[in-house]
Amino acid sequence: MTPITPNDDLDASDTLLVKADALIHRHRSSTLPQADDLPVLTDVLGEDLPVLDDIADEIALDDEPLEAPLQPAETTTTPAAEPTAPPAIVEPDPAIIAAAADAAAKAAREEALVQAQAAQMRMAEQLIEFDAHIAQTLESWISNELPQIVAAEVDGMVERLRIKTLAHMRATLVPDLSHKLSELLDATLNTPKQD
Repeated sequence: MTPITPNDDLDASDTLLVKADALIHRHRSSTLPQADDLPVLTDVLGEDLPVLDDIADEIALDDEPLEAPLQPAETTTTPAAEPTAPPAIVEPDPAIIAAAADAAAKAAREEALVQAQAAQMRMAEQLIEFDAHIAQTLESWISNELPQIVAAEVDGMVERLRIKTLAHMRATLVPDLSHKLSELLDATLNTPKQD
């Protein structure tokens, strides 16, 4: 009986796959095979396949335990293990807890201070940007809107000035001129004609 190696198993499985492929290919052909063409099981599997008994013997040999070297028996006996007490609960030191709390509070204060300074810097940057925006918006508004407002006010003032001037002229100048004209007419009409 020859032992089977893993390479023999691989070769046998490859041969079996090739023969199975040939068998499947033969069955797929359009013509039905004749009874003489059908393969025999030994043709498909091959003659060199191991017998089940050979494989069982090999497995049995592999499963046998290796013989351990003989060691002299020790005569000493181990003492019985004493029951162990549960581990003692260690109370934390209050000084360590206080120091850790102080360190955490200091770290929190420093972090809050850093965040407050960062917030102040962001606020200052935003105020500078807002100031620039206000200046630009005012300048744009004045250049666009003020000329229209001034023009409307000047037009209104000119109209009001014209109306007041006309009213004042009618109230003061026209009567004075009318009086002067009346005097001239009276003087012209009342003077005797000299021949």
